[in-house]
Amino acid sequence: MVHVSADVHIYADTELSFRSHPDENRVVLKLGEIGNSVDVFLPRAEIDRLAGVLAAARESLSVPAVKAAA
Repeated sequence: MVHVSADVHIYADTELSFRSHPDENRVVLKLGEIGNSVDVFLPRAEIDRLAGVLAAARESLSVPAVKAAA
């Protein structure tokens, strides 16, 4: 098995799209434009999990940082 990792920066002008494959119960999330993109293959159950992680990430930016005790 081969593992690959890629870093993707999402900006206001970064294309975000998906292709639905209902017969396979999954979607392909495309981050970036064709030729310069990362595709994420998501089974239906993992879409909710990804949405939860993104919601938690957004919330982490809203809460004040906890200051360490002196």
